[in-house]
Amino acid sequence: MLANSSRSGTARNTKSLFDNSGSFDANRPAASNTNSGSHELFFKTMLMVLLVVALGVATMYISKRILPKFTHLPAKRIQVVETVHIGPRKAVHLLKVGSQLILIGSTNENITKLSDITEASKADIPATQTDGS
Repeated sequence: MLANSSRSGTARNTKSLFDNSGSFDANRPAASNTNSGSHELFFKTMLMVLLVVALGVATMYISKRILPKFTHLPAKRIQVVETVHIGPRKAVHLLKVGSQLILIGSTNENITKLSDITEASKADIPATQTDGS
């Protein structure tokens, strides 16, 4: 019976962790200190966001600039030198395949080879037009 009375005595003296009876707690920080804590949390969060953005930029730089040098992928052999739109969904494209220039026409349903441009044909075209201007 003595054991039961000691249990009930300790139960009455124990306070709930969630009891907000308005008593002062010396271990709880003052309200003015929580404002500086929120600023510190904000700056830590911004630092982490900037770190993630910097890692993303570094990853894109490495994948575009450095990795192709190590993988030795073949260069693109077909380049679009110039495209001129001549109507709705109609265009003429000048392609460079290796050292050869090819002129093609494209519509929504069809692609047609118009001509091969040879060295003699290049001499007939003024320099300002071949530069893409």
